[in-house]
Amino acid sequence: MLNRVLVLAVACALSTGAFALSKPEPDLCAVVPGAQPRLPAKLLEGQGVTDMQVTTQSPQARAFFNQGVSQLHSFWAQEAERSFLQAAEYDPGMAMAYWGMAVAAAGDHRSSFQLMRSSNEGGRKNATSESEIARSANGAALDGQIRAREYIAKAMSMRGAVSARERLYIEAQAARRDPESKNPDADFIAGMRKLVAAYPDDLDARSFLGLVLLYGYEEPSKKPRPGTLEGIAFLEGVVAQNDNHFGAHHYLIHAYENSKTPEKAWHSSERYPQMVNNIPHALHMPGHIYIQSDRLDDAVASFTVAGANELSYINADPAYPNGHHGHNIHFLIHALGIEGRYAESLLQAQSLLSFKETPRERSGDNQRVTWRQGHFSLIKTLVRFERWHEILDGRTIPIYDKPEQQALRAWAMGLAHSALGNPVAAKASLDEMHAAISKAKATVNVLRIAELELQGTLAVRASEVHKGEKMLADAALKESSLIYQEPPAYPRPVAEGWGSVALSVKDFAMADRAFAEALVLEPGSGRAYLGRSKALAGLGKSSESASMLQKARVAWNHADVELPETAALRVVSTASLAEPVK
Repeated sequence: MLNRVLVLAVACALSTGAFALSKPEPDLCAVVPGAQPRLPAKLLEGQGVTDMQVTTQSPQARAFFNQGVSQLHSFWAQEAERSFLQAAEYDPGMAMAYWGMAVAAAGDHRSSFQLMRSSNEGGRKNATSESEIARSANGAALDGQIRAREYIAKAMSMRGAVSARERLYIEAQAARRDPESKNPDADFIAGMRKLVAAYPDDLDARSFLGLVLLYGYEEPSKKPRPGTLEGIAFLEGVVAQNDNHFGAHHYLIHAYENSKTPEKAWHSSERYPQMVNNIPHALHMPGHIYIQSDRLDDAVASFTVAGANELSYINADPAYPNGHHGHNIHFLIHALGIEGRYAESLLQAQSLLSFKETPRERSGDNQRVTWRQGHFSLIKTLVRFERWHEILDGRTIPIYDKPEQQALRAWAMGLAHSALGNPVAAKASLDEMHAAISKAKATVNVLRIAELELQGTLAVRASEVHKGEKMLADAALKESSLIYQEPPAYPRPVAEGWGSVALSVKDFAMADRAFAEALVLEPGSGRAYLGRSKALAGLGKSSESASMLQKARVAWNHADVELPETAALRVVSTASLAEPVK
């Protein structure tokens, strides 16, 4: 039986003309995401300055090693692995180069709360079993976690020639890669604690430990999970000692996102991209904080600059992965939607749809590939701006034969039919959505919430107000209890749609409560301020309504002028303008 290395080599030879046979699938030779990057690496500007002391006699190996550490600090795993590989080319006996390769290849050098997500939504995957290891022609495992295990085994075999501090780094990473361990992440944390205790002045070690202790916050209470506050203490101690440690600043941004106090990361959000100005993720990350703390213009600026930076890499290298670009632009669309910028949101969603799926992506369930993020973002934009006719025109939303996309499209169509007064067609869309969800393999929790929201919307508009609002309340609670994703996994707050439906049936008290909840989820939302203004006016609270209208006017100072909502914002009375914004 041919081994899989030979199969891959023969297939690539066929596609490149070495054998005069029919052409195979267009991406047959393309390595899977996470596979070992190719050399040579280059020393790049704007990666951040790191000076980890490691054992080597080669200045070139030292330079590439430290570049790799800098890239690790920015989660740029593929380029970090490339830099460490290059270091090993210059010094094959450099044990710490293999340590770095292991950290980069595994794909889990992130905060612990980021590793809690399901694999088909962009999270952590289990390593392939040893009997099924696929390898590229140079023998490197395609599965990054297997490659990491093999790298760290190499480092362990060489650890007798390095310092005691380096040995602790290597042994901690080996503990994380031990397939026999019952809790490898806990073993890794124990190893890093030992390292930090022995070398308290090693700021990189303290930063790495702080990062892995970040378990995030409970939903919906935002209560810190065990470990999070300790991780923050480590990271704040690092930047207090050295404000130039960009890795700790990066990790602090993650530490405070989705918390009750995202503004505590404003300083890190300013410092991090100043020190690392040529890695897309470094330019992107401040937007996570700004969008959660009512600094939407700054969030849009962060995502825009990051997108341009990443496109420069994509355009320079056809093999450069585009997944993070999709994530960044998806987040940009999210910010633009909150700001009331429909035209640009639509343009950016269409730009993501220009990244066609490869056959490998097409056959998989991962919802984080760029085209699928574009499809999600398009529906998100159309629903958020209530473009009901575009949703129903049969052209604007691409028809796609995957159940996740079918379900979301049916959800949007159901909302559109309901809003336009066609309950029979809306119910047919609900049935179509239910059938698609039964076949879905990813994002099922999100889709079930959307189904419940649509059911509640139909009930309210069918004069079953109490029943419908109970469903909408349940959907909103389930949405708020979803594990944190960035951007949010739900297209737009349930509370926002709930508020609009409540306004349509003149339940102004319910509308006011719903839009108030939407503002908790999306601080600075002009749409939610405007909704509250209408609800308060319906309740006869003219002064409070005028105050909310003025807040909406300030929040949507960049909104598209032709939106139906912006017409109301231009009609602000002299009395409301004179009234202080509360």
